[in-house]
Amino acid sequence: MAKRTVSNHFGVTGKELFYWLMVTNATSMLLFGYDQGVFGGILTLPIFEQRFGLEGRETLKGVVVGSYDLGCLVGALATGPIGGSIGRKRSILLGTTLMIIGAFLQSLASDFGVMTAGRVISGIGNGMNTATAPVWASETSKTADRGKTGVILMIVNIGGLAVSCWMTYAFSFITTEMSWRFPLAFQLLFALIIYLTAFWLPESPRWLILNHKHEKAKSEMLALEGQESTAVIRDFEKIKRAIDHEQTLEAKAGTKPGFRLILGIGCQAMQQLTGINVISYYLPYVLTESVGLSGATARLLAAVNSMTYLASTFIGLFFIEKWGRRNLMMWGATGQCCCWLTITVLLSFASQASPQKAKSLGIAATLFFFVFNLFFGAGWQGVSWLYPTEINSTKYRIAGMSYGVATNWLINFAVVFITPLGIARLEAQFYVIWTVFNALMVIIVYVFYPETAGRSLEDIDTMFEQNPTIWAFSQPSMTTRKPAMGPHSITDGSPDEDGSAQELDDVPTHFHNDQNTPEEKANGTGPIKVSISSIPRVASTGALPESSTASVRHRQAHPASPVLRRLSLTAENKDSTQGFDITQVPSMLSS
Repeated sequence: MAKRTVSNHFGVTGKELFYWLMVTNATSMLLFGYDQGVFGGILTLPIFEQRFGLEGRETLKGVVVGSYDLGCLVGALATGPIGGSIGRKRSILLGTTLMIIGAFLQSLASDFGVMTAGRVISGIGNGMNTATAPVWASETSKTADRGKTGVILMIVNIGGLAVSCWMTYAFSFITTEMSWRFPLAFQLLFALIIYLTAFWLPESPRWLILNHKHEKAKSEMLALEGQESTAVIRDFEKIKRAIDHEQTLEAKAGTKPGFRLILGIGCQAMQQLTGINVISYYLPYVLTESVGLSGATARLLAAVNSMTYLASTFIGLFFIEKWGRRNLMMWGATGQCCCWLTITVLLSFASQASPQKAKSLGIAATLFFFVFNLFFGAGWQGVSWLYPTEINSTKYRIAGMSYGVATNWLINFAVVFITPLGIARLEAQFYVIWTVFNALMVIIVYVFYPETAGRSLEDIDTMFEQNPTIWAFSQPSMTTRKPAMGPHSITDGSPDEDGSAQELDDVPTHFHNDQNTPEEKANGTGPIKVSISSIPRVASTGALPESSTASVRHRQAHPASPVLRRLSLTAENKDSTQGFDITQVPSMLSS
């Protein structure tokens, strides 16, 4: 089995094989970001407007930009049934094939119809890829790396936006049609990378097990592990049990699955209603039409702004667990609201001021476009994609994310369609819309959205059962961040965060606590945690001092767990006055 697996992946195994998987999935998200920004840069080019008859025709500009988002909506909705049937790898290959066709049509387009058709086809492919890539990466990564994997994908996504901004700026100095044809054709490079890597990479073992291809799943898991290991069989059995569990589990009405579905969809909807894509798609256009900057200056500032946006995503990475989801969303929306309000006021005054003063006010307004991206990148950019995967129950998690992403693309289409028309007709007052939306988001998140940070997915089910109200703000237990269990906390075999059944033997029998003194670390003393099932071995092998005692802390288990308690065991020093002999724990559990 090992030799067959190696030959299937050109001899690449283990971490190196996973790195190649990340190349494919990250490139998919980079292409997503690139396509979001590339059209905003070329839309202000006179030669582009002349070719497609867009001078002064704001509705047509909205159509050609928004048609891409409409295609993404269709692709995202199609991914559910198609992806479930053909798997993650072939879904990526199908989506990339459509993107290649669409890129050729766009880069070679000679009229408005061909350009729009290319945008729609590319959109369908991108919708499929963006709905599949995060899932494929998550299902093939190790549990300890899964969170980092998701964050890296979104950082690369903003990196793609930055690439598109600098690309369109660099080519804007060319006076031929190559100034817009090359940036549109450049996406073929990313599509080619995906196509040349995806076909030989391993399929998701979870999808294979779900479709009863068990031997193939074991083979792919062995390739990802990189060597013969009992861990492969153990992990296979864990995933299989978890999938069987998901297939038979019926959601309880008390966990409010419908309301949680709405919360996830609402989170994705609000991300678009922040007004982010007024900037991502149209910042050069906004700076020329609303602020009065030259096209070259506007494109340069858009490129610089994309770097600010990219840097801000790292701020969110640092604070997302420390501050929690609610705080990042509320403070982010508050900051964004203030930015839009300031932009509205400054541009309103600029429209009535002398040319010199209007220029100064325009520069000040431009600064707040940068500040907006700082708030958005630190908060809503990451949280809006994370929260739907946390808030939905196991049974509805995939459907909830699918509906949420589809809603995101639908509102994305509406935003990019109305923006040119809104700026042309409402001028500075157009930005009042986003000011109001962001203000409402602060209220909506405060009233309805519970905190998920520090809670396992099972804890969220319990939280809704124990708090029957939908008014999250009225229940302190729903709005405060729950301290997470330590990384080596153990359970009784109930499903953990990724849906798999956590085994007691998965936990190391002996490790050092970071708060121990150097002497304690050297001697193996002080507060350390151990697996319940390993306690007899630990006591007999001397991994713990014979005089150690253990205290037991109870937590409510997953509702479907066959064991009704979770336990975390902490070895205490000899002079402790509480606890019991560590070798007595198994008999206590049985009683």
